[in-house]
Amino acid sequence: MINIYDSANQVATDLQKLDEFKALSDAIAAVKNNEESTALFKQMDEMQTKIINSQSEGRDFPKDLEEDYKKLNEKVQKDAQILKLLQAEQSMYKTIDDVQKAIAKPINDLYDGLRNK
Repeated sequence: MINIYDSANQVATDLQKLDEFKALSDAIAAVKNNEESTALFKQMDEMQTKIINSQSEGRDFPKDLEEDYKKLNEKVQKDAQILKLLQAEQSMYKTIDDVQKAIAKPINDLYDGLRNK
């Protein structure tokens, strides 16, 4: 019998060998090594957490938070280290999305057989 978790762990190990993972790791290190970028990243992370919490609780986006977000986003767009991090993160998640699609294909094929009967 196959242990699917062994396969999943192997995929996790293999992901760490990809160029996309290395680029993300390097980008994170660059942000860590720049105090301004680190502070800005932490502000952005806290702001996103507030937004997600507000949305998950069904509350409207507070106007003051919206204005703060716009200002913070402008700063983020000017920080080269964070921009590289976001680009590397996007590339890594594209790869993960592709892997997820491959994993889910047999399930989707089952449903296609049901839908197209």
